Amino acid sequence: MERKLSQQSRTAMRARRSAMSLAVMIVSFLLPVAAQEVDCTIQVNYDSVPTSNRDLLTNLASDLQGYLSHYNWGGGEATEKVKCTINVFVQNVVGENRYGAQVFIGSMRPRYKSDQNSAVVRLFDESWEFTYLKDRPLNHNPYTFSDLTSFLDFYMYLIMGYDYDTYDRLGGTPLFQKAADIARLGRSSGTKSWQPSNTSYSRAQLVDELLSPQFESFRVASWQYHFNGVDSLTIAPERAYVNILDALEMMAKARRTVDPRNLAIKTWFDAKYMELAQIFQNYPDPAVYVRLSRIDPANQKTYDDYRTRHK
Repeated sequence: MERKLSQQSRTAMRARRSAMSLAVMIVSFLLPVAAQEVDCTIQVNYDSVPTSNRDLLTNLASDLQGYLSHYNWGGGEATEKVKCTINVFVQNVVGENRYGAQVFIGSMRPRYKSDQNSAVVRLFDESWEFTYLKDRPLNHNPYTFSDLTSFLDFYMYLIMGYDYDTYDRLGGTPLFQKAADIARLGRSSGTKSWQPSNTSYSRAQLVDELLSPQFESFRVASWQYHFNGVDSLTIAPERAYVNILDALEMMAKARRTVDPRNLAIKTWFDAKYMELAQIFQNYPDPAVYVRLSRIDPANQKTYDDYRTRHK
């Protein structure tokens, strides 16, 4: 029975995306622009940079926006676009035309038959050093490492891979593999921020985990959570709750079999804990928050707070 429901949901989801594809194809005849699958908002803050250098960064946001908007990251037809946000906080000048920055990367996807969205990616990269020359074009070259464009490429493939994983079982693998290829280029370049690290976050570690067989069950659970869980909350809430909790238990089981310092599962809950707390406000038994705290103890305070506010 559950498999039948899953197939019905899959058909409906694909029908929705086909309708979006048709609309985009019609528009493409009217506006000859390059096909692309992302709608990414770029914000750049360089208040921390000395005044004498700020003029050199005035076009950075628009240059990054143009770079991301004119490439087809998913490799398919332009369909319903993946919404993402990249906030760049330029911290300092580390050399001639070279800067240090911290970056927030986020993405979301719509919930089926709902006007609400579900957060998919929420990452904070604290160590990005890049070279930027005002008015110099940014070109996409997947085979040559660039401390500027390769960073963007890595995160766009990561965002697309995460998004594909929510619609198809392990559907993001080809995109994660492209991100891993970029991480290998980064390591080969000798650039410090691309090397393996014992700090709390490492690009290479995250993508290596996403492609590791040890984390396959976690990724399947993420698909279960989104496709058979949140996408069913509007049309079949009781079944959706069951599927969500089953997916979370799968993640808890996966977590017990991997290195406790893992990033893949930790960053997933970092993106999802508020959504989880809010989703279960309409669940009949407030004890579900105790269960959430057991599965995701790092965010117990939030779950305890929502349990006390349970309707």
